[in-house]
Amino acid sequence: MSQFDKDRFPDNYQRVVGMAASSMLHKNSEELVEILKNHRVLDSNSTVFELGSGPARNLHYIYETFKNKKLYCSDLFREASLRFMSSTMRDTVTFIEGDSQHVIDNKMVHSVDLFLVSDHFMHLQYEKADYIIKKILSHWKPKYIMLREIKKEFETPDHPRLYHNYDQFLSDYEKIEEKTSDQVDAYFIWLLKRKQ
Repeated sequence: MSQFDKDRFPDNYQRVVGMAASSMLHKNSEELVEILKNHRVLDSNSTVFELGSGPARNLHYIYETFKNKKLYCSDLFREASLRFMSSTMRDTVTFIEGDSQHVIDNKMVHSVDLFLVSDHFMHLQYEKADYIIKKILSHWKPKYIMLREIKKEFETPDHPRLYHNYDQFLSDYEKIEEKTSDQVDAYFIWLLKRKQ
């Protein structure tokens, strides 16, 4: 039977996705930042929120590039995430502990410039991810959304890496970048901009 949430990702998982992660995961973070730079999405005043961030490795690279101080993230385990974060992120990021659906329902971050989801939706049940996507569209309404997720043809429901209906975002957003990840061709990256 497929496992989700804390059953699948205990707190010690944070070690393998934080700053001590494999070089491939660091390259994933750098790739996301390169896209943001190319499209001039962020500056030092931008507000960034990452859902399911783990120890905020992606935000570390965003901060190193843009020096923005309004960084927010969420994950299931605050203490474990902070332990495997860079010291820069520990001093900079506002960490929200909780299940992604709870975090989305309780919108603790306002006026988000970039809403980032990287390798996270794929670990959520179909209904939960669908609910969160709809709530992002109806309540969060960030200026930009960046996704890095598994492609449909590489979905593995038994070892849950699930593909979701991301086309829902295209009702309110336009794709300004779409590519296959340089590191692993099973993953796509989208950068979306809210329609005027």
